[in-house]
Amino acid sequence: MFAGPIIARELLTAPRPPRYYAARASYAGGLLIVMLTVWQVLVGWDEGNALSILSRFGAILFSFFAYLQLTLMLFFAPIAAATAVAHEKDRRTFVLLLMTDLRDIEIVVGKLVASLLQILTLLLTSLPVFCLCLLLGGVSFGQVIDVFLVTFAAGFFGGALGMIVALWRDRTFQSIALTVLLVVLFLILGEAAALILPESIWIASALSPFQAIAEAIRPRPERLVGPLGGSSLVFTGIYLAAAALIVLASIIKLRVWNPGKNEPREQREGDEEGDVEVVEQLYEVDEAESLAESARRSPATVSAVIAEQVSEARGDRPESPRIGVATAPDSSEAEPYVRRETTGLHVPRRTHRRVVRKFRPYREVWSNPILWRELRTRAYGTKPLIIKGAYVLAFALGVAAYFTSIGPGSGPWEGAKAAIPALLAVLSLILVNAQGVTALTSERDTGALDLLLVTELSPQQFIYGKLYGVLYNTKEMIVLPIALAIGIWAMGYMKLDSLIFVLINFAVLVHFSAMLGLHAAITYTNSRQAVANSLGTIFFLMLGILFCAALIIQSRQEFARQLLSFLVFIGAGSVALYGSLGAKNPSPAIGLVALLTPFWSFYCIISILQGDFGAAFLVSLAVYSFALLSMLIPAVSDFDIALGRTNAIQG
Repeated sequence: MFAGPIIARELLTAPRPPRYYAARASYAGGLLIVMLTVWQVLVGWDEGNALSILSRFGAILFSFFAYLQLTLMLFFAPIAAATAVAHEKDRRTFVLLLMTDLRDIEIVVGKLVASLLQILTLLLTSLPVFCLCLLLGGVSFGQVIDVFLVTFAAGFFGGALGMIVALWRDRTFQSIALTVLLVVLFLILGEAAALILPESIWIASALSPFQAIAEAIRPRPERLVGPLGGSSLVFTGIYLAAAALIVLASIIKLRVWNPGKNEPREQREGDEEGDVEVVEQLYEVDEAESLAESARRSPATVSAVIAEQVSEARGDRPESPRIGVATAPDSSEAEPYVRRETTGLHVPRRTHRRVVRKFRPYREVWSNPILWRELRTRAYGTKPLIIKGAYVLAFALGVAAYFTSIGPGSGPWEGAKAAIPALLAVLSLILVNAQGVTALTSERDTGALDLLLVTELSPQQFIYGKLYGVLYNTKEMIVLPIALAIGIWAMGYMKLDSLIFVLINFAVLVHFSAMLGLHAAITYTNSRQAVANSLGTIFFLMLGILFCAALIIQSRQEFARQLLSFLVFIGAGSVALYGSLGAKNPSPAIGLVALLTPFWSFYCIISILQGDFGAAFLVSLAVYSFALLSMLIPAVSDFDIALGRTNAIQG
């Protein structure tokens, strides 16, 4: 096929699973539920026959759809591309791909297009739903095309960015975390350019995807190129050109970065600077020379000579008789080596003298070896400072944007700036969740999980070691949001009881995010499916909470007319949450969590907006603590059932 064997294989195999069609139907159905919710918020139970009402509703609905789809594209497209390559590296199949006759461009472009195929299909699936806005009025066909061009360009750029990061890094968590942080940094820099240069709309819309979407959905009578807007074309051209440059760099660096030149993980731990560890050195010697030397030195066999040379290299002198020395039954002296008669044809061969360096002292392992490995070794790569530095930079930019927007006439919780601390906390939860799911999927893909399961480790040691190892390795993502909350309280923008509520709830959510990642990795044997379900669950859960809050704030009418639409929206969230958490390993506790979590989260939003922080704190603490225990207890007590290794699960 002209597109390459990787793309051809993806086109043949991707439509086979039923989840491929379920994803398209769910996405279109979710957009229709959003349409119903927005209608109830803006219009309510009125008939809305007036053209002005319908056109206003169509324009607002189109804005909701555009921003929602762009957010989903910017999140899932980079992660899909990064996970596709990282999964191959963990399974050690990417090296086999490099050994084939495929050219570098076929590998890079093939993996990129194959990873984005599902997402591009969902993008096309939403086109008929967007066209419904045309029937309502207030939206032109050129605006729809502009929105799709901007969304496609942003998604393709994000996919190329995730691809080059995954080709560069060797660990799945590093690939996912660094990809997410780079996307966040690009978004922050684009929004900063819009704030610094408010008069130059072209520059802001050319750098920021959200500014470009804002220009695309804005009704403008003039169009530079036919029905299309000039700003969307500029943004599309810039981002597609940048994506092409990233793909070109990936092609050039493909065989430079891969296979990885890092030493094995066990050799890398504890090395001192300037000390290159050599496990063993092999010297090739001629067999005739070795036999002659052995005959001159002692009447011993060839194996005894080699053993003596190894002992000399180690620095120890064996006191016991050499193994392999043939002694006479009635004499204490060894028999001389006698070469047997052959056919007369002597073919010189080469043997090896094995010289082994002196052993180094072993490090003492704790009573929980899993926790010791997570805390005391570099189990997730050798360069974690890159990820931590990118996170600190993104967090610092967000904090600077929050505090600089607080002026004399505006409080800390007014306008869009009030969402900045919440978004920073959500970013931390996503990174913790990514660490949790990859902590187990990497073990499974490398084959280490099967070895751990046949050891004497108990399920408690394994689960608790992984859980608190995840929290330790993401300590910067946990400490900085806590420090931000304390800083807001110290400046007088938050009461002490509210600070205590926030800190306790954030600690519970951090444990919930980490355990959600471990639960997804245990439930799904396919690493890509586990990563998608875990990150998708935490993302949609937090996005749904923020979306409900935005809709409630948007509506200034009586709340009774919105209740039905919110119930439908929350009910769909419950079904999706149960499908992610308990579809493969169902349990009454998981079912109760999937049923209650979206509804009680909605109650917490209402309580916070009404100023009842105590009720929101108690309810959220109870709900997410119960959700944490519903995943933790089966993993600790019924570990084999959670992994699906029993006959009850298999059939």
